[in-house]
Parts: sequence; structure tokens; C-alpha cells
Amino acid sequence: MDFLKYSKIYFAIAIIMVLGSLFSLFYFGLNLGIDFEGGSSLSIEYKTERPDVSKIKEALAQVKDLQGVEVQPVGQDGVIVKINKKNISSESYESIILELKKTGDIEESSAGIETISPLIGRELKQKTIVVVIVSLLAMLLYIAFAFRNVSRPVTSFQYGLSSTLMLFHDVVIPLGVLAILGRFYGAQLTIPVVTALLTIVGYCINNNVVVFDRIRENLLKNRALSYEEIVNKSLNETFARCVNTSLTVLFALGALYYFFGSSEEGLKYFTLTASIGVFVGIFSSVFLASPLLVYWLGFKKKKV
Repeated sequence: MDFLKYSKIYFAIAIIMVLGSLFSLFYFGLNLGIDFEGGSSLSIEYKTERPDVSKIKEALAQVKDLQGVEVQPVGQDGVIVKINKKNISSESYESIILELKKTGDIEESSAGIETISPLIGRELKQKTIVVVIVSLLAMLLYIAFAFRNVSRPVTSFQYGLSSTLMLFHDVVIPLGVLAILGRFYGAQLTIPVVTALLTIVGYCINNNVVVFDRIRENLLKNRALSYEEIVNKSLNETFARCVNTSLTVLFALGALYYFFGSSEEGLKYFTLTASIGVFVGIFSSVFLASPLLVYWLGFKKKKV
């Protein structure tokens, strides 16, 4: 299979997806969750069996001026209700408790509400940005160091730069989709989604390293072949491995989404974000990262 034959088409598809994602991020923006924007957190416990999360959400939907509600099961009988509203009036609090009582027998002494400060959210945003940037830089340096002995005909730094660009591609596209879902379906950027993004970074760099490592091996074994032939040979040898491992992860994420995503908001968008990231990660690690090295080499030869 000639992976390099249609590389220009792959690059065009990637550029369109990245530009579309950046547009949606700047035009729609991300719908930040309570963890980042601040709000209120109400914890309660049921005396008997806890009702289904969907029933609790339906009950809370009856409360006026109550938007951005997230219901999180805790333990066997507890529930935490996160509300995207910093100041809950006594009337609203009573209405919430009243609606929750309709779903089951509540232990009233367990009910408690606290405010999530926006200052914590701002600090969390800053730390999230720092973590992502540091992760990308760490990956760049790691790849450059790991392939320091491979200098024919592409430098180790170019391997690292290619991986970093692919990680940007793999993270921006899920964020762009999340921005669209946030605009039309109320999807929020929460801690589980950030966890999914960091998972994507770690998973996709693994695929890139596998392909690059095979290129390194073939460069040492097949010195008579051109770099383009080496890259294509390496992609053919690792293609099945990359697809099989990615499909295994997608099956697991699909099961999580199917069985638990409908009732758990945080888990739903975690699995959705991770699934999109793994899917575009297959595309980038096979059809973009290594062909980009070949393109840089061709550009260098034309320049000379």
C-alpha cells in the first residue's frame, strides 16, 4: 500500500479539519463547566435506593431559572447536584429539595449546599493550559532525544516537531467538536473532558513513537532504500498494529458511552472526546506524521 501517494489530500483534509475546529473555538467558544466558572454544589443522600440519574434531572428541570445542572452519583445512596449558578436563593433551594423529594425519600439532615468559587475555576484554567503546554513540550524534547542517533536524512528535532504538530491536530479537533456541541447541546468543558484530552496526548504520541521507531530500524537495516521507500515500508509494517490497538480502545469507549453515558454527563463527554481524539489520532499517526517528514525532506532538496 502506497501511503505517500495521496499525502497532499491527507494534508488538505487535516488543514480543513483544524481550521474548522479553530473557527468553532473562536466563534462559539467553549462552554466552561462549573469546575472552571464556579457555581453551587448540593449534596444529598437517599434513605432508600437512589433513583436513576435521568429521573433526578427530569425533576430538577421543573425548577425555574435552574440551568446547567450536573448530577453526579456518590457512593450507594448519595448524589451531588452541581448548579451553574453561584448564588442560590432560599426559595430556589426549597424548590430543589421539594422536587428531589418527589424522586425518593431524602435524608434531610444530609442535605448541604456550598459555593464553588470562580477563583478556583480561574486557577484551574491556568493550570490546565500549563499542563497541556508542558505536555507538548515534553513530548517534543522526548522524541528529539530518543531519535538523536537518527540523522539520515531527517534530524531528530524534526521527528519531535512532527509529533508535536500531530498532537496539536489531535487535541484541537475534539475541542472544536466540543465547542459546537456546547453551542447547540450545552456540552461543557469539565475536568473529565480535560482528562480525556490528556489521555489523547499520551495515546497518540504512543502511535507516533511506534511508527517512528520502525522507521529508525528500517533506516539501519535497509541503507540502499530511499527515505520515501523506508517510510512507506514502515507504515505498511505498523498499520495493522495502529488500527487494531485504536479499535480496541474505541470499542471500550463505545461500551462506556452506551452503558453509562446516557446517565452520567461527565462520562458521556469524556468518552465522546476521547473517541474523537483516538479516531483522529489514527489518521495523524499513519497518514500525516511520517509523510510530513518526507515532505520536509523534499522541500529541503528543492531548496538545495
